[in-house]
This record gives sequence, C-alpha cells and structure tokens, in this order.
Amino acid sequence: MTAVYPAVVWRPYLLWLALLATLAAGPAQAQWNWFSDKAPLQVTVNDAFLNVYAGPGSGYPIFHVVERDEVITLLKSRTDWIKIETRRGLQGWIKRSDMLLTLSPDGSVPDFPDPGQVDYLEDRFELGVAYGDFAGADGLAFNLGYRFTRNLSAELRFDSNTGQFSDSKIMAAAVLFQPFPQWRVSPYFSVGAGTIKTYPSATLVEAEDRDDNLLQASLGSYIHLNGRLFLRLEYANHYVLTSRNTNEEVNEWKLGFNVFF
Repeated sequence: MTAVYPAVVWRPYLLWLALLATLAAGPAQAQWNWFSDKAPLQVTVNDAFLNVYAGPGSGYPIFHVVERDEVITLLKSRTDWIKIETRRGLQGWIKRSDMLLTLSPDGSVPDFPDPGQVDYLEDRFELGVAYGDFAGADGLAFNLGYRFTRNLSAELRFDSNTGQFSDSKIMAAAVLFQPFPQWRVSPYFSVGAGTIKTYPSATLVEAEDRDDNLLQASLGSYIHLNGRLFLRLEYANHYVLTSRNTNEEVNEWKLGFNVFF
C-alpha cells in the first residue's frame, strides 16, 4: 500500500445495497434443522441400548441410556447429532449414526440425509484466515464471527497489509447478511466500521504514523468444500475518513478458508 491513497469520491453503492438487503430480510428464524417442516418423528430403539449425551458432541458426558424397545422422539438435527426426548420427558443428544439402530413406526430403518452445509451453519462461531491484495499491498486477514440466525451474523476483523512504501493494520467490526445459506456457492453482503493505522516506510518516506477511522462495504461468497470447511471470497471497499481535506477510498480482494464450530 502506498503512503498516499488515491483521492476519489466514494460511491457507497455497496453500503446501501447491504443495508437494504438486511432491512428487507426482516426477522430471520432463530433456529433451523432437518425437522423444521415435519411433525416430530418417533422411533423405537432396536439395540441393547443407545447412549444419550448432554450435548451435541463426544466431549459432552453420557448421562442416560435408552434401552431396546423404548420409543424416543426426534426433536432436531445438528450436523452429526440428533436431539431426542424420552417418554419420561428427558432430553439429550444421540449420534446420527445410531439411527441405524432404531426402527420407524413401519418397522424400517429411518433414512436420514447426510448433514448439509446449512446444518453446519448452526454451529454458531466462525473462524477464518485469508490472503489478498489491499491496494497493491499484500494482505493477511483474520476474522472471528458469531451467527445469530441462518442469515445474519456479526464478526470482528483484523487485517495486516505489507506494501512497498507503507504498511497498515485494520481493526473492524461488521454485520454480514447471507440471503441463501443453503446454496453451495452462497453470496453475502456486509457493512462495517473500524480503524486503520498506517506505518510509512522510514527509509522511503518521511511521514508520521497515521490513525484513521474507516467504513467498509463488502460483497463476497461462501463456497462449501466439505463438512465444516468453507472457501470464502470477498471484495471490500474501504472508505478512509482522514483528518486531511480529502477522504480516501481503497479496494481489497481476498481469498481464504473459514471453519464453523
């Protein structure tokens, strides 16, 4: 990144597009799962017993077992786990693979689809790393996000950019709207704000370090690769609010990997 940004008039079309899309979406469903459009399904245990976990993961303790011929109700699906309820009202989680050890009311083994990418989005946290180009500088970016609904999430962003004439670091927070999370290639819009600190090269330019506020507007896409792993491509427009007579606009491209957990 050079020490002097191009002085141009910012066209905030990305900002308005993202804001309008977020407002138009309205309240989104807080939870989603494979059973959301179906009546609760009941199955009968067809093995000596099934372990019931306190949460959707092997790290949670086994606190109960359901025995052969016991009827359980399937409440919701979360990736490789299914939440169940016993006849006595006890709720817990069993492994999705254990469904092969149960029978449907018609006596057949229930057929459950493999987890899809939307299932993994219910894992609320997201961690990502990306490499890109920040106005000619090499950029390394990290993000930590939290998903409130299937469509809306918030994230913290940290960018470190290394250029020929200056380096910079960005700290920002953003809101991200993803209208079609079920698509394998799923576009999103985001808006954010933060600060940028610029460090001119002392050997080339005699200038003081600068601290400026900035606004961000981004267009991007998640591409589901496998399980919890997504490829993420993003174009971002940064509007730097300088203390000088003119503000500055910087464009950035980046490509990286994100994982949900």
